[in-house]
Amino acid sequence: MDALPALDSQLDFIRSFYFTAATPFETLLRQCTPRYETSDKEPPDEFEKWQEARKGLEVLGQFGLTLVQKAILDYLRVFVIDKFGPDAVPKQKGSAFLNYEKLLLNRTTFRWEDSPVSRNWIEQINLCRNDFIHESEIDSSQPHQSAEHFQKQPASPFNDPLDRAVRMAFAKANAEEWRETPGLLTVSRYDLFCAIKAARRFCAFVETQKAQTAKG
Repeated sequence: MDALPALDSQLDFIRSFYFTAATPFETLLRQCTPRYETSDKEPPDEFEKWQEARKGLEVLGQFGLTLVQKAILDYLRVFVIDKFGPDAVPKQKGSAFLNYEKLLLNRTTFRWEDSPVSRNWIEQINLCRNDFIHESEIDSSQPHQSAEHFQKQPASPFNDPLDRAVRMAFAKANAEEWRETPGLLTVSRYDLFCAIKAARRFCAFVETQKAQTAKG
């Protein structure tokens, strides 16, 4: 199976899907932007519509990043099968990404220092996807960064800048010392397309790696 063309096709679909699905939400955001000064002529549900549109884009971004993470793992599975056979696919419990990473480092010429995409970027995609799936608050449209995620990567590219600014302002208003703490996560159009680009470049680099004798 040609894994890389299949990956490219999947990533192209995710990008196209986002463009198509985001349009009605973005249109609604422009039409229903909340105003500081209201009037009797302004429909009472304008803010609710704006909130729903924001929530729609949040969920769409989260879904898109989840598909990117799945595309990476699907590619790695096929790569391993092509190089070493189906029995080599990691079956250990825990992070699939960490299991594939270990296999790449032990059984191929892959090295992070040679990769055009940092380990941080790929791990962020995986950590954020996990936070989306395992968010504990049922009524939240924006997942929170987990303690494990924060410990590994406190400055995530998917941290919500607005949420961070509000928390900083609150600390300042209360004369409190500002400390970085886990906050809300968000996936904007730009964030998602950066993740797609990173996934494409990472997997293209993996494709060039050769098998080597497993380390004892």
